[in-house]
Amino acid sequence: MNRKIKQEESKMIIDLCKPFELPLQYMDRLNGINKLCMSIDFSEEFVEHKNVVGLVKDINEYCMKNKIVGIHYTRAEPESIINKGLMIRNGQEIREKFLNEYGFLFSGAELMHMNNVWGKYYNNQQSSVRDGRVFFNFTEKALGNRGAESLLGMYGGEQVYMCFAHDEPIRSKLNLIGKAMVVRCSLEPHRIKSFIEHPWGKILMSSYHSLLNNNVYQIDQDGYQFIPVKPEDILEIKVLNQ
Repeated sequence: MNRKIKQEESKMIIDLCKPFELPLQYMDRLNGINKLCMSIDFSEEFVEHKNVVGLVKDINEYCMKNKIVGIHYTRAEPESIINKGLMIRNGQEIREKFLNEYGFLFSGAELMHMNNVWGKYYNNQQSSVRDGRVFFNFTEKALGNRGAESLLGMYGGEQVYMCFAHDEPIRSKLNLIGKAMVVRCSLEPHRIKSFIEHPWGKILMSSYHSLLNNNVYQIDQDGYQFIPVKPEDILEIKVLNQ
């Protein structure tokens, strides 16, 4: 399932967890703040420090001129992602496709219950923040703190399982469909909507900080884009044994 990380002729693909792969000009500047890394235990404070913030901005600008690795957590069929990439759809499409493919696993009463619950939960507000976009993280920190547990444990993503996280036996059946995967993607950073200023510089600096200082809790971010990830931009599909 693995695919090698590729490099385009004109753009680098930057893994925000691997600061030591940055060009020498940035590594020289990073080496100059090693003592500061050891003296500050909070990355949120570290990336705002007066001796660091300029480097954060410069690294962020470097990332914006290239591509970055996005992490997509899901439970799905690997072959579908290999062949189709990560598609853009609305929730109604996703749920209809799910029922067409896997509805036979559920009883008539369960199907009625699921459609009932979906109809109430996925109102205009919920749909407006979920439809037509693909979500990412930018480190694999969620594997360690169980932040991706539901995404990996139940099939179909939040557009399917969100209402049934504590609803047996539906939850158990969702656990049996597909495979838990970490999908690494090559992304254009200017197309990604994030929630902090200079996100790529801050995540990379926090990665460097955490490699030098074991007490650091690494910064990550949620982000999303309104365009699909093409199959050729899937760098790696890592199937997890759960």
